[in-house]
Amino acid sequence: MRGAQIGSNTFLGRVMMELPEQIKLGNDCHLEDQVRLRPGGAWQTSSITIGNNTFIGHSTQINIGSNFKIGDNCMIAPLCVFTDANHGFEDLNTPMKAQKCTYIPIEVKDDVWIGAGSIILSGVTINKGVVIAAGSVVNKSVPENEIWGGIPAKKIKSRLQ
Repeated sequence: MRGAQIGSNTFLGRVMMELPEQIKLGNDCHLEDQVRLRPGGAWQTSSITIGNNTFIGHSTQINIGSNFKIGDNCMIAPLCVFTDANHGFEDLNTPMKAQKCTYIPIEVKDDVWIGAGSIILSGVTINKGVVIAAGSVVNKSVPENEIWGGIPAKKIKSRLQ
């Protein structure tokens, strides 16, 4: 973890950090065991920033090739996956593994709760006050104060009553 910026009163379980110099954790965070923070490129081409007072449950993976940000006061339940990669597959004469991969940033704004086992995909912004139901696959951005769930995730209802 040498090189990571870690705020005061932040608790880290057995967290795996690749390229820790590209990771910044706010104050009063709690990251449980087996959380994996993986910015995907040397030379500081990608970064992971986690705001203040944010909880990340065990076995959550943040695999990023661009820039990733979680705001303040968020709850990320166990076993979630965040990935901003889109692998090419258009050229049938070239193995998919050899085709270009593109990365579009993911952002989670303040006061968000993401349920266990959810997957957040490339280019998604989860806006302030959002709840994502457990087991959801989020492939598009979510407006403020809405509850979304499903595969693919869709609006269930608004938190504004």
